[in-house]
Amino acid sequence: MDLNCSKRPFNFNYSTDVETKRLRKTSDEKNSVITRFEHLSNELLYEIFDYLDPYEIYEAFSKLNIRLHNLVIFSSLPLNINLSSKSISTLEHRCRHVIIPNKHRILSLHLNSYVIIRDFFTHCNIDASFNRLESVVLNGLSEYRVMMILFYLNALPRLFSLTIEMQDDSFFSISDIYSIVFRLPHLKFTKISFSEDEESEISIPISINERFSTIEHLVIDHDCNINELTSILSHTPHLRHLISKNLIETEETIKKDVLLKLADLKYVCFDQCNIEFDALEVFIKRICSQLQIWRLKTECKTSYLDGNRWKRLIRRHMPQLREFHFDHRVDNDEMEILPDRESIDQFTSTFWTERQWYFEFKSEAFQYVYSIHPYREKWHDYCEYDRNDIYVNERLLQQRSNNLDIFRRRATTSACRSSISRSQFTIGFYPADFWNLSFIDDMKCSFLQAQFNHLTIQCHETPVDLLIEIIHLFPQLKSLELSSLPLVHVSSLPAETTDMLLLVSITNEITRVKLNKMVEVEQIHFLMNLCPRMQYLEIKCVTYVDLENLLGSILMNNSTRVPYLCCLSICAFDAHEKIIEQLNAIIEFERLFDPERAFRGYTIQRIDNRIFLRWKL
Repeated sequence: MDLNCSKRPFNFNYSTDVETKRLRKTSDEKNSVITRFEHLSNELLYEIFDYLDPYEIYEAFSKLNIRLHNLVIFSSLPLNINLSSKSISTLEHRCRHVIIPNKHRILSLHLNSYVIIRDFFTHCNIDASFNRLESVVLNGLSEYRVMMILFYLNALPRLFSLTIEMQDDSFFSISDIYSIVFRLPHLKFTKISFSEDEESEISIPISINERFSTIEHLVIDHDCNINELTSILSHTPHLRHLISKNLIETEETIKKDVLLKLADLKYVCFDQCNIEFDALEVFIKRICSQLQIWRLKTECKTSYLDGNRWKRLIRRHMPQLREFHFDHRVDNDEMEILPDRESIDQFTSTFWTERQWYFEFKSEAFQYVYSIHPYREKWHDYCEYDRNDIYVNERLLQQRSNNLDIFRRRATTSACRSSISRSQFTIGFYPADFWNLSFIDDMKCSFLQAQFNHLTIQCHETPVDLLIEIIHLFPQLKSLELSSLPLVHVSSLPAETTDMLLLVSITNEITRVKLNKMVEVEQIHFLMNLCPRMQYLEIKCVTYVDLENLLGSILMNNSTRVPYLCCLSICAFDAHEKIIEQLNAIIEFERLFDPERAFRGYTIQRIDNRIFLRWKL
């Protein structure tokens, strides 16, 4: 349960009949439709009030009539109070007429600035009479008030969630704050935030008769080192969920004598881990035996790129780990050599694939990013079909290279390579001055033999000559995703580019293609020439697409250039029934002239904002 949620979500699956009944007034003779707001039932009014600010409810309805006055003033409906800068002018009035009289109804209290916190506690003190208060958020807290406010919070009988964000210019002892927070008797969720302070040191001694914290979900939204994190965790034996903003280096010796009992800890996230792998390994071994989900972001330190070391750590010390999310960033200019085949193979072995964890390498203008993540459904998993339907003879493709012996030899070499595990190469956005053939030269030595299955290019209007060269580097590709393509006519390409296009079309094994911005059908013509083994094509239309021209082009090339293509996905925000009607009309018209060949046995299906057109070959 999200303890910070202040509003109930709308339930769009709610029965229409029930809603209709709520909007009707029953009499002895018949039901009549309600036409006035004040005639709505109490239940429906409560639901409406739940999405409004309590002060606005008070101002709008308390003096409208006796029924609504009693409903607002004497209701037991829980209130969620959220005071921000726009509340400053009316804060005293809100405290006197809404908050103090309804202390017993307040479920959550959010004070979102230093001025709000200061003025609120001038007019109102928090005590045990706030007997339903479960969540408190204090943004902009200063050292002047922090200890006093935390002392008041100790009296609350149902305080389950506490978020504290300290003011930037405050001077305080973070250790004292943690000590008091850990004494709050009912806390389940805690988040403590403050900006970086190099002089701040966290050390929380354990008293002999100390009662340990009840916290189960802890967010440490500030820098801390391993010893400080150890000190904090020694007070939270019931912890289940840990998030740490930034784990930093320490010059001190790592403390191993502090006892950590975290039998319930299942989830750990380090948003930034800026320590050496050796230090992280020592620490994680102390808390990881029952860990199920681990999220980790690191950078620069090359020791984190030892896939075999990760494998040993997980296999020996994390028997219950089921999700591993790992991102490691390396600045381009900080690496003496580019990533090689051996380092990539360490992250694509059966150890990872057996656990359904997959590898992605992303090349950006200034960084490389290594990622390991659990398998998640991607665009190329949307359309599954019976491969027995794909019975077109391979000779249709081989005929294109009958007189090109060199191309045939290279195609044979590519076909002999073994199949590999799922892995992805992503080319992020590159500025124009980076996006040139030097990129290809940099990648050749590292990735010519690397076996990536999926390629995503996020650059806008990728030059076709570079695209062809890049695909040539990855002969094992199964799917290709492009953000956009320039408008290009194959017949107008230079002879050298045309020869390379022919070679790549013969050697590549791409069966699924996605174009995120289709403007003209000529872009699809180019992709048909580039990927003749295409079985699935997805296009995203940002403007109106010429469906007649698109389907005509597919039909014309289905038995020649793309003999395996049997599924088209059109992704559009306005994917409605009108498009389906257009597709049906166009296909039926084509079938009048060639019923045996034109989209034989076709089906059209809409899923969310995608329209799938499938047909038999």
